[in-house]
Amino acid sequence: MATQKLAIDFDSVYTNIYLLGSGLVLSEPTVAAVGLDEKREVKAVGDEAKKLIGKTAKNTKIVFPVFEGEIVNEKVAVNLLDAFLNKICAKNSLFGPQVLFPVPCGVNAETIDKYKRVAKRCGISKTYFVEAPILSALGQRIPLNDASPCFVVDMAGGTTNIAAVSLDGVIAGISVNFGVNKISTDIIDYVAERFGLQIGLLTAERLKNEISSLDEFDALSTIVNGRDVKTGAPRSISLKAKDIFEPTKKYYDKITELSLAVLRKLPPEVSAEIRHAGVYVAGVGASVYGLEKYYANKFGIKINVAENAMMSVALGGGIAIGDNDLLKKISLPV
Repeated sequence: MATQKLAIDFDSVYTNIYLLGSGLVLSEPTVAAVGLDEKREVKAVGDEAKKLIGKTAKNTKIVFPVFEGEIVNEKVAVNLLDAFLNKICAKNSLFGPQVLFPVPCGVNAETIDKYKRVAKRCGISKTYFVEAPILSALGQRIPLNDASPCFVVDMAGGTTNIAAVSLDGVIAGISVNFGVNKISTDIIDYVAERFGLQIGLLTAERLKNEISSLDEFDALSTIVNGRDVKTGAPRSISLKAKDIFEPTKKYYDKITELSLAVLRKLPPEVSAEIRHAGVYVAGVGASVYGLEKYYANKFGIKINVAENAMMSVALGGGIAIGDNDLLKKISLPV
């Protein structure tokens, strides 16, 4: 059996896997439920583990092995990634699979080494590393060459990558250590302070996914269950999109501020190209309602929202892992 080639977007919130020849084969939360006894066995991973958030007994702990784009628990990361590889039958060949990992813009050697150790313990035979905004551009099918740069804002769960890129690499860019997951935590704090209701992470995520909007007059609404901050008793309230507008736009406004700072540092010729093409927005954060209009007003130029925003980086990785010349050109020299 031929060596399998994969692109694995091992993000803080979701892991997306592209298998060359099959396409996208897995998208599950990057989370594990771990026993707290001496064996410290992983009891559940991915979708099954996420269902247990906020519901585990004292002998089980929910672990997020990737935080803000960096592997923070190598043992659990190995167990989690190994389980995902087994689930898609990516360890059936005689030789271990070859894997491309997207990494944050400007990644350091220490972070790369963590990925290498985890990959080796999972039986991966060869690893490649490419900065996420380049893969995001490829995944959005943006025409890329050495002389035609584009400006990408990729809003993942745990990190946000902002960069002007071409096939020659990142011209200017940054990776910030927070992503769309911050909206959920901000919603928790805001609902507790404004409405006196304590909600959990899963409820905050549901609010973010179902009714968060960058249109402050959006009429979408939902019922929210939680615990009364003062009495501790269970309580339900109805929330509209406008009720969580503030914690929602807080993240997007910060990304605007950082993006404009990067744009101001670009050479005039690059700025002219970007002015013509506009800003390309991808990642799970690109799915919020009203983003295109909201950002068009903020940036003053055209906003291009990716069609398959959440999967752009993994799709770009799939393109790169299947093209040896392209992979050689864009891979980091590690």
